[in-house]
Amino acid sequence: MPDDNTWANIAAQQNGRNNWLRLRYYGARLAIFTGVLAVAVAGWHYFAGKTPANHPAPGTPQQHAPVQKPQAGNDIPLISSLLTTKEDISGIPPADKRRNKVPATTVRFFAEEGLRYENPATGTTVYIPAHALTRAGGKPVSGEVEFQLREYRSPADFMASGIPMHYSDDRGSYFFNSGGMFDVRVTQQGEALQLASGQACDVRFTSTHTLTQPSLYYFDESDNAWKYQPNPAFTTDERPPVVAENTAVRDNRGLQVACVPAEAGASREQWALPEDEEAAVWIQEAVQTGHDYAFGKKAMPGWFKKHPDWTNDQLLGGLERSAIRLKRHKDADDMFFPEDMNNLFTELKAFKDCYFIIDNGLGTKKSFTKEEFDSYWERVSVVQMMGARCYVSFFGKQGLLQFYATLIGSTENAGFDADKVLAEYTRLRNERQQNFEKQANMWRHFLRMAQPFQTPEEWCMDATTWFNYFEANLPLMRKRYAALKEQGLGDDHELAVTTWKSWCKRARDIALDNYKNKGSFDRAMPKEGLAYALRVTNFGTYNCDQIFNIFGSGQETIYVLAAFKTPDGRRIVPQSVSVMERNTRLFFTLPKTERVVYAPGRQLDIIVTDAAGRFYRLPGAQYARLDLKNQQSHTFTMEDVTEKTQTPREWADLLEI
Repeated sequence: MPDDNTWANIAAQQNGRNNWLRLRYYGARLAIFTGVLAVAVAGWHYFAGKTPANHPAPGTPQQHAPVQKPQAGNDIPLISSLLTTKEDISGIPPADKRRNKVPATTVRFFAEEGLRYENPATGTTVYIPAHALTRAGGKPVSGEVEFQLREYRSPADFMASGIPMHYSDDRGSYFFNSGGMFDVRVTQQGEALQLASGQACDVRFTSTHTLTQPSLYYFDESDNAWKYQPNPAFTTDERPPVVAENTAVRDNRGLQVACVPAEAGASREQWALPEDEEAAVWIQEAVQTGHDYAFGKKAMPGWFKKHPDWTNDQLLGGLERSAIRLKRHKDADDMFFPEDMNNLFTELKAFKDCYFIIDNGLGTKKSFTKEEFDSYWERVSVVQMMGARCYVSFFGKQGLLQFYATLIGSTENAGFDADKVLAEYTRLRNERQQNFEKQANMWRHFLRMAQPFQTPEEWCMDATTWFNYFEANLPLMRKRYAALKEQGLGDDHELAVTTWKSWCKRARDIALDNYKNKGSFDRAMPKEGLAYALRVTNFGTYNCDQIFNIFGSGQETIYVLAAFKTPDGRRIVPQSVSVMERNTRLFFTLPKTERVVYAPGRQLDIIVTDAAGRFYRLPGAQYARLDLKNQQSHTFTMEDVTEKTQTPREWADLLEI
């Protein structure tokens, strides 16, 4: 059976080819139309230029606006002439007209079916439930719609997007240090769609790199500003935490302090650690599991390896998907029995030699449609109401099918007893779920109790990375777990208790040493980003970020009043001003375009976008040579780099990212 993403992945892979075919088909026609239009416009300009209004009488001197020259001192006269006035900003396009040059992935799906999509390059997954889309007025949406996903992973993407990268609240203004952004949209024939009230879009987003105390933000296009979104995946505090600049720099560079075990950096409640006696049982089970895993007697299920941080309910919910049919009994339209093609729902065996008849009372379903009989459903549930009367539910991509039905035995089933059949159904279902939970807990105990026997380097790895490391180093792991078995840790309960207590003491000592060295109990995180399970109730742009400030003397950010011009003296009307520092990999935009941050001795690339969407840059080496210490204002001379920055890749080349 194809998985949920098969057709979405095929559509994504074919997208580029389809675009080329469209371009080839429509390009020739567009070229002809453009040529005719150009000839018409040229003719109009030619004849319009012949009018007396545009041609002064011979000998009349033409008037040109004087080019203002830089003046000595603090540049205040020049600043006043170059600063944006109300007339200057009248042509600045609003935020929704911003030209975003970051490519997007598009997938078509039916609103009645919903969507599950995974980006094969980044691992970002998006789930939109069935029947969850509405128009602006609240009217439900049906039919084919288009899903669009953009991901922003580097300063080149941020710059090409044109999205501001700063945040403000009642405490002041802060700069963003992003772990990545994503933009989710759904449209139908060009009309933007929304999520219905009470519905949410599930996004699993892996940050570009691990950040200390990140938060989630949503870009409000009506205000052209970021809004803080408390989210359980990050923090639910009323205001987002602010980190020090050196913390942001350390995270960007992937610098790590000495790694400490999870037990040393987290509370017992956070990790739900058991008491000593139960912990000893976990250790015995984990040693046996690790031994069998290393010697190939047990294989870790892919669902646990991919999602070790999920709860058992989450894991089971993701696995309970099969191919179930409503099979007719004697070709009747109201008599059926559920048939599981994959035998996943083993409890359906209880209905052998039985079938259901739909209740035909007032207001209930009378019979099935051909489409419902022909469909394959993912899940089925039977709930006994009273005696043989049941409430039956089928779940699938096509939606939800629920009805009342009566369970009866076939003519060959002489000893049919509805209560016994449904009791056996419940027993088999509970047995299946308990077996699954037992298996999931076995691997969870193995993961949790591996730390006492790991090397300090292994403490730095997240769970999935360590599983890959385990499988890539089987000789090492066989030696390790064979030695533990030989010591008796697989069956000696008292030895397991002693080992656990010794480990707890060692972990506490490591935590105290770590506190003395760095002043906190924070556990060092791996350089790779973390996967966050997010629930968002609005389509749009979201940001997984830290906020920080660049401090000058007096612990306040230093700004100078700024104006911008080209080398030939032409004024630049800034729409946004961005800052990039290559050494620290910090990238952010400034809250106000008439003020530029001053950081003496640091190489900050200053990038200005004007009202027409053109880009100008002052290289970091030139910025570092500026002496603005005693100046309240300065005019920055910028190079036009518009033609060099048509794509995120070109931005990356220009900024040497």
